[in-house]
This record gives sequence, C-alpha cells and structure tokens, in this order.
Amino acid sequence: MANKRLPELGVDGLQQIISCFSRPRLSKYLKVTNNSELKSLKLYVINTKISSALFSDIHYIEITLRNKFDKELAAGFGPEWFKEKRFLALLNPLCQNMLIKAQNIAVRQSIKGSELLPGKVIAELTFGFWYYLTVSMFEHSLWVPYLHKSFLPRKAPKRSVFNQQIDKIRQLRNRIAHHEPIFHMNLLELQLNIREVSKLLCPNITIIMKRTSTTKREIMALSNYLRRCNAK
Repeated sequence: MANKRLPELGVDGLQQIISCFSRPRLSKYLKVTNNSELKSLKLYVINTKISSALFSDIHYIEITLRNKFDKELAAGFGPEWFKEKRFLALLNPLCQNMLIKAQNIAVRQSIKGSELLPGKVIAELTFGFWYYLTVSMFEHSLWVPYLHKSFLPRKAPKRSVFNQQIDKIRQLRNRIAHHEPIFHMNLLELQLNIREVSKLLCPNITIIMKRTSTTKREIMALSNYLRRCNAK
C-alpha cells in the first residue's frame, strides 16, 4: 500500500513544489485550507488519488459503452460503419470530424502497408463521441433503431435519462483528464451515477468494479482530512 504521508520537504522544498504547480493552480486548495501551503499540497495529493480511483471506475463504462455501441452500429451499417455514407449522412459535422480524426490517428499508428482494422479506429474515438450519439437529434435515426439494443436482454433506459447520466460521467472524466480539482464536488453522488450506468450496460462488470474500486475509501479519506482542516 502506498505511503499516504508526505515526505519532510522543508521550506525550500515546499516552495519549489508550489512554484512548479503554480499558485493559480493551487488557488482552490489554498482557499479551503486557509492559505496553508502544506495543507493545500496534502489536499492536492488526496485529489489526485480520488481522481485516479474514479478514472479507474469510469474506464469500465467507457470500454463497455464503445464496444456495445460498436456492435449495434456494425449490425446496422457493417463492420466499417464509420466509413459508410448511409451512416455518415445521419451525423452532424462535429461527429463527422471526430470520426475523421480517429481514423487519421489510427492510420498514423498502424504499421505502413498493414490493414486498418475497425477496432483500431474504435479505440481512438473519444468518450465524447459516444456521448454525442445519445443526444436528442439522434433519437429516431440512431437510438431507436440501433443503440437501444445495447442494453438487451434488459429494457433500455430512456435516451434522455441515459444521455444525462453519460454527460455527468463525461464532464467528470474531462476534469480528471485535465488534472482539475474535483474534491469540492458531490463525489458520492457521482460514484453512484457511475455504478448505475455500469449496471445498465453490464451488471457483471459492475460487480468487478464494486469489488476492486478504491473510490469510496479515497472519498472517506478526503472527508476526514477536510474535517480536520475545518476543526483547526
């Protein structure tokens, strides 16, 4: 288990770290800890540990979502659905550009002269792409005829509800990916949303997530730390 205590830094060491991270970046942490540089650094570390735990949970959803959506789109438009004119005609420019970018990246990363497998392209599509496929404009063109089947043999959720759930995860994922503070958010509610979406997609994967996730432990560590900071 990793050591949760910070090493002895000394004044110079602490100032060096503050300088490297920058005070503007640490401003939210400093505000919560009454401008204590050491306490803000500890809170920063706790924030990174929670972010890591949540990102691990989110990855189960991202992988499952893209594979299930890919399966249904392949059934409707063929294995290379991302190239099919019939499919592309349904998309808006934003989603079309996401597909082009993913294909270009997949080509650059492939061995020259080798066949570009669909899975390579699918792996390069962002979480945002799959989220956008659940927005209202695609309800009758993609959700009803294809994507709702991703939840079989269970009943599919309402598209609007699922879209909101996925959007919360997307926004959280983006904050984590950009190393932003999340300690001030309702983390227990966000964790519950992640598990609810996971259950919709694959209950058995949710079991793995629940048994291996460290998110709740890290949230409790955060709560205890903030409580101690406020008590002093």
